[in-house]
Amino acid sequence: MLNPSIHFNGNCDEAIAFYKTALAADVKEINYAKDAPPNSGMDDCPPNFVMHSEVIIHGVNFSLTDGAETPPPFGNFSYMITYDTEAEVRATFEKLAAGGKVEEPLATVFWSPLYGSVVDRFGVNWQVMVTHP
Repeated sequence: MLNPSIHFNGNCDEAIAFYKTALAADVKEINYAKDAPPNSGMDDCPPNFVMHSEVIIHGVNFSLTDGAETPPPFGNFSYMITYDTEAEVRATFEKLAAGGKVEEPLATVFWSPLYGSVVDRFGVNWQVMVTHP
């Protein structure tokens, strides 16, 4: 199984809460530094430092973590979410765009009746579209 892993720099908990609202993410597990056993190397981390989490977004397992001092760049890939209706696309796009940056506004394109791309407030690239009829 191949799972994408997104690294945050101290705000993973906030990102998880955001994705629960914006993308109806299902949080399966969150492991915090405060729950680590003694002498695990996590003693210097803030208590809510997310060591590992498992989150399911639209049927895909993601690992979200604070486990990097410098998050890897998100510029060379994006996550695409497809929906059956324009209403679903618009609702998700608006939520992801809040505090982020719209790269391509929602519009009709040759491969979809409604498509757009956005970088969310955490720097993650998303494409949202209606599946072609």
